[in-house]
Amino acid sequence: MPEKQDKPVIRLDYASLGGSGSPDCEIDRALVKKAKGLLGRHAREEILKLIDQNLRVLTAEVAQRQVNPELLYKIGQEAVGEAIKAYKIKQREDFREFAIAFARQSMFLAKNKMSREPAPPAAPPTREDGLGGK
Repeated sequence: MPEKQDKPVIRLDYASLGGSGSPDCEIDRALVKKAKGLLGRHAREEILKLIDQNLRVLTAEVAQRQVNPELLYKIGQEAVGEAIKAYKIKQREDFREFAIAFARQSMFLAKNKMSREPAPPAAPPTREDGLGGK
């Protein structure tokens, strides 16, 4: 019998989410402006670190045990990258709120797409399976 694999786990740091820690702090607009630049790879990585806990919670909310949370988390990270490009530095909305809304929409769209697609059909049994194997 093949060994059953555990489902991927997205770890949440509930202690930091409950306090007044980093998940609610504002992301500096100068950092976002730097991330929008051609050489802003380090700034983009810093933004992903700052928004990581929010993405993990959002992933758990959206997945609802219906889809692979690890895949949704990666989609959320990509959405944050797109949000950096779409964000206007002069807009009133805080970047964290903007990016989380952007990621939430991307995750929900991906989840809906995955849940609508039928599961791939099982492979037909081989001749050896039907004969009991040799």
